[in-house]
Amino acid sequence: MATVCPFKGAYYNTERFKDLGDFVAPPYDIVTKKERDEFIRRNPKNIFALELPEKEFCKKDVKDKYDCAARLLKEWVNEGILFRDSRPSIYPYDIEYKVDGKSFVRRGFISLVRADDWEKRTVLPHEKTFQKVTEDRFSLRVATKAQFSQIFMLYRPSPGIKSILDTAPRTKLFEVRDDKGAIHRLERIDDEDHISWLKREFSGRNLYIADGHHRYTTAIRYRKEMEARYGLGENAPYNFTSAYLVDASDPGLVVLPTHRLLKIPEGIDCKTVRERLETFFDFEEIELSDSMGPSSHAEKFKDTLGKTCHQSLTVMFGKRRKAFLLKAKEKARAELLKALGHKELACLDVVLLEELVFKKGLGVDTNNLEIGKDIWYCPDSHEAISMLREDRILFFMSPTKVEQVLDVADAGLCMPHKSTFFYPKILTGMVISLEDY
Repeated sequence: MATVCPFKGAYYNTERFKDLGDFVAPPYDIVTKKERDEFIRRNPKNIFALELPEKEFCKKDVKDKYDCAARLLKEWVNEGILFRDSRPSIYPYDIEYKVDGKSFVRRGFISLVRADDWEKRTVLPHEKTFQKVTEDRFSLRVATKAQFSQIFMLYRPSPGIKSILDTAPRTKLFEVRDDKGAIHRLERIDDEDHISWLKREFSGRNLYIADGHHRYTTAIRYRKEMEARYGLGENAPYNFTSAYLVDASDPGLVVLPTHRLLKIPEGIDCKTVRERLETFFDFEEIELSDSMGPSSHAEKFKDTLGKTCHQSLTVMFGKRRKAFLLKAKEKARAELLKALGHKELACLDVVLLEELVFKKGLGVDTNNLEIGKDIWYCPDSHEAISMLREDRILFFMSPTKVEQVLDVADAGLCMPHKSTFFYPKILTGMVISLEDY
């Protein structure tokens, strides 16, 4: 089962830098190059200089961008820009934020987790990974021997773990307000007894990846190649990956839907799309007035989906703003369950969309859809509506439930790409894991 360990975390020196807002950053995989460059422009010592390096960031002659990141990291530690704890610790990390005007606090902590092979099923995925994405992350870790961000993992509720985290003595480190107004707070627990109890509690349970499947795949490869190179055994630092762990029942754990915009396949129009989909769905028109804007449309869709059963979709066609609620017919649902053979998948809205709408209804090969050309993913409902064009269909989705994520992972299955959007994202650079050899 899962192995959770403390580590001597490194973080920006709060005695030198009072406001860390210009030093930390969003996850690397949700920013554009232009946005990365803006973070570096605001502060050359932003964590993206290490997490998303470029050769030009180093004034000295360096081999490549990964070598540049390694040199900068060493300089920042030596110059006291980054401070490293002297005692192995875990790091409680809470985020206070708002969604649709409602306030939430998500509570979690950062630690190391052993990067066991997928086959051991101590850490369970719910999405597939792509090799091209993992290569860059692998090269960065080999060069720097460090991890600047965390994999987001969940664990099933445990009164024992909650009690340990609630009673352990803590040291407050710092807080940061991100660009969307969320407040990120980092603390430290270094009490050996509480950490030992925590390790024992986790030794009998699984962990589930919420965000970071590619990074975990990279961690497995890294562990294997470093073991072949150094052969230092079970406790070697290369065996572990940095993770942010959250109780799956935490009231602040929010999953947003990821809406889809699909370019209508060539040779068909909106009328033909409806005719094809009526084989699998009952259509019910959603009344929209001409005076309604994107915000009103979004609220109308949410309200419509909220009043109906699961396995329903809301669609909007092109600029004419014709919208419908699609309810899967009983026969279509039964045939889908029979074809998939797993109720954990057959009950998901995202699977309903991919199997009955994209593949069967429209004859779309989902493996060949190019993001930004054939399909667009957008968690922001207002933005999704504003992205509608005459040749696009918007599929307004319900959020996947946390329990569904866990059930799919337990069954050894995978959801379609971008089935979940855990919000808010954890910041890169809050605490860094450095490897000692």
